[in-house]
Amino acid sequence: MRDEEPRPRHAAAAPAPGERGESLKERASYLYGLVITGSVLASAPPELGLVRVAILLGGTLLVYWCAESYAHLIAARSVARRPLHPDERRHVLGEGLPLVAACTAPVVVLLIEAVLRVPPNLAVDIALLVNLALLLLVGWRMSTDGGLTGTRRLGSTLVAGLLGVAMIGLKLALH
Repeated sequence: MRDEEPRPRHAAAAPAPGERGESLKERASYLYGLVITGSVLASAPPELGLVRVAILLGGTLLVYWCAESYAHLIAARSVARRPLHPDERRHVLGEGLPLVAACTAPVVVLLIEAVLRVPPNLAVDIALLVNLALLLLVGWRMSTDGGLTGTRRLGSTLVAGLLGVAMIGLKLALH
C-alpha cells in the first residue's frame, strides 16, 4: 500500500487523478460569468456607447472575480486553519478566472459592432443573443460531460438557455 500525501482540506473540489484538469469551481465560474454578462448587457443604457458598455462589462466581471476570490481565499484559510501557501493562493485565484473570461465573446462582438457603427440598441441585442448561444452551448457541454442523455440533456441545456432568455426579458422590461 502506497502512502498518499494528505490533500489540503480546501482542495476538495479539485479533480481526482485521471480526471480532466478542470475543477467544479472553474466549470461553474464560466456559466456564472455568462449570467452576469447577460445581466450587465440587459441593464446597459443604450446612450452609454458600445465601447463603454464593453469596458463596464469587463470591469463588472473583474469586481465579481475579486469578491469571489477573496471569499474563497478567506474560506480556504479558515477551513485549512492556517495561512495558505503561495501555490494554494494561485490555485484559488486561477479557478475563478473563467468568470471573467466568460465576457470575452460578447465584449469582442460589442467592439466589432462599435467599429461597424451598429446602432447601440441593436448591438446590445446581438451581444445578448451571442451570450444566450454561449449559455446554451455551455449547458449542452456540461450536461453531456455529466452523463445526461436524451430529454434530460435537453432539459438541462434549456435551463441554462432560460437564464439567457430571462436576461433578454429584463432588457425588454428595463428599456
